[in-house]
Amino acid sequence: MFSREVVWENKETFGCECLKTFTIENMIHVVSTVIYMNQNAPIQVDYQIELDSSWNTKRLSIHNGRKDDLHITSNGKGEWFDQYGSKIDELNGAIDVDISATPFSNSLPINRFDWEPNQKRSFEMVYISVPSLKFQKVKQTYTYIEGKGNIQIFNYSSRDFETRISVDEKGLVIDYPKLFTRRY
Repeated sequence: MFSREVVWENKETFGCECLKTFTIENMIHVVSTVIYMNQNAPIQVDYQIELDSSWNTKRLSIHNGRKDDLHITSNGKGEWFDQYGSKIDELNGAIDVDISATPFSNSLPINRFDWEPNQKRSFEMVYISVPSLKFQKVKQTYTYIEGKGNIQIFNYSSRDFETRISVDEKGLVIDYPKLFTRRY
């Protein structure tokens, strides 16, 4: 079993995330807790993601610290289902999830591919807004800029937002300017 722990500091507001990944029987399991301040109140978000060995999202569960939970599954080919097994048609074509409260989401499309300098790829993502847990399909683009030792730099854009993120050799974010920085 391979495992890894990461801690990110939230630079936008007071907060942090403690994430653990481990691999069992060709499945990557992610367990994480995010704590941050939102409108002068603390928010705790717990999430679990199950990925296949190619980093395709298969299952996502989020608890937002209130009474709300979100449980969705995917066949890894762009079809999504709610907790009762009903198909969620508006998410058709999305492979990855993007949870607004964590930089881990960026690792999903990055780790599914081998990248060449200046290579650009667009993805449809299931974007989940925290703490509301409302979701929608959005387009995101990653362009591999360069590698510096064990660090890879990507230009990331979605809608009217654009930034450069740095990831380690495992595709986990080191720096996401103005939003997150890795502390452990």
